[in-house]
Amino acid sequence: MIASSPRYLNDVDYYGGFEQEDLDQLFEAMRGNYKAWCSGFAPLAVGGDMDSVAVQEFSRTLFNMRPDIALSVGQTIFQSDLRQILGLVTVPCHIIQSMKDLAVPVVVSEYLHQNLGSDSIVEVMSTEGHLPQLSSPDIVIPVLLRHIRCDIAV
Repeated sequence: MIASSPRYLNDVDYYGGFEQEDLDQLFEAMRGNYKAWCSGFAPLAVGGDMDSVAVQEFSRTLFNMRPDIALSVGQTIFQSDLRQILGLVTVPCHIIQSMKDLAVPVVVSEYLHQNLGSDSIVEVMSTEGHLPQLSSPDIVIPVLLRHIRCDIAV
């Protein structure tokens, strides 16, 4: 699991990283000027500037989506709450997280670790962005290879 979150919205005893007002503004920006939103969101999500190849590729992917579909997907992702089913997970999980992620605070990886119904291990990488596999493949690939070889099952 890379940069995973069961819920992006803050709750009484849970910090997901966003208040409802933040999400409402995000959705309104998507509705108001989708292309401008893509241009601003891509570097924040990837963790780089607009000149980076990874940001340009992610931007292109966003630009190619129909705005109404992108909005629907965004609302589904950011408004979902999967916390109640974490205990049903029965396979070992490797939770890999960027140190600085716009969408998923580091505390969420610890929340996942404590609430999954299976064995898990957490590794916080010294990367930035929600998509470190795009912005920092030189860091992510060795981490993934190490985790592929690591059996965490009891």
